[in-house]
Amino acid sequence: MWTITKWEIKSTFRSRKFLFIFMFQMVTLFLMIFIFNGVLQMMNTGEEIALTSSLNEFACLDVNDPSGVIKDEINPKAVMIRSTSFKSPMKNSLLLVDEYNTLPLNASLFLDYSTPMRSVIKEEVESAVERSSREITNQIIASIGKEQPHVKEEAVGESLPSRLVNRVMVAILLILPLFMFGNLIIDSIVGEKERKTGESLIAMPLSRSHIILGKSFAVIIIMAIQLLIWMIIIWGGFKVHNAHLVYLVLVLTAFPVVGLTSLVAVYSKNYKEAGISITLAYIIIIGFLIVPALAYISQKSGMGPLILIIKLLGSENITISDIVLTVSGLVFSSLIFYGLAVWLFERDDIIFGPRPGVLRLLRDLL
Repeated sequence: MWTITKWEIKSTFRSRKFLFIFMFQMVTLFLMIFIFNGVLQMMNTGEEIALTSSLNEFACLDVNDPSGVIKDEINPKAVMIRSTSFKSPMKNSLLLVDEYNTLPLNASLFLDYSTPMRSVIKEEVESAVERSSREITNQIIASIGKEQPHVKEEAVGESLPSRLVNRVMVAILLILPLFMFGNLIIDSIVGEKERKTGESLIAMPLSRSHIILGKSFAVIIIMAIQLLIWMIIIWGGFKVHNAHLVYLVLVLTAFPVVGLTSLVAVYSKNYKEAGISITLAYIIIIGFLIVPALAYISQKSGMGPLILIIKLLGSENITISDIVLTVSGLVFSSLIFYGLAVWLFERDDIIFGPRPGVLRLLRDLL
């Protein structure tokens, strides 16, 4: 197996095609870092950033604020404000503010937990309360004729857009290389079929399982090297906390991704079929990774490798169950994908034809 692995690594690094793809990936990464850094600079200068042009349509807030002290401080680009006279929540979240005459100013927020945008509403209301409190304090100081101290208030914590960029976007940047090496597996396995060299490879004194595992491990090693370079470059533009643990999670995530790619490549007849199948498979995998991560940002619940990376990047509290469940899922899926890939590669009808259909393979497997 290791003979195949070493041979594949040497042939890959000698390939001009691989060097071109590698350089293209580096250029893409630099461009993405440049774009995200620009967004972060806009945040640091205090400019308002709308995540989408219609985000406020999904974050609706009923406001009962007779004096408008807090209502006027809410950003309408982030939350859609609807004035109301009700003192109990109806359909949406409700901000109930007593009429302002003197301190203290009492305000109550009733959140609608049926919407995932409640965290946006809560954070924007908290920010509006801080701004209104600061404005009231300045008015009181000015009314007594006392000179205001020359101090600057520093924000504590990160806003939702900042968390999206600093954690989710950085995590997505880190996980991108896992989906950029499908062509290596396709060329390594499907290429053997199209070049008619698969027969001579099978005739070697190696088991077919060692051939598949050797080719897969070669790609994983190349991925690990690429990930290390990728992380070093990203480190120059973003803060990457717990880098060694993040790197370990990324390498573990590479195993099932390469296993699924190997499974698709073994069954495919040619480059075109393999390319289409792997593209569809990657879309599904990316969906399973990113959607739970976005849900975690708003609801603080969920599990998965990308969520674990986000927690590590944010230095959040990680429980033993988070680690065990995530690693168990990666190991279980890897065993299934590699087991099926080896099982298919050991079938002569897959290698020499005629290739059986999916339903027949399922019957033989069961």
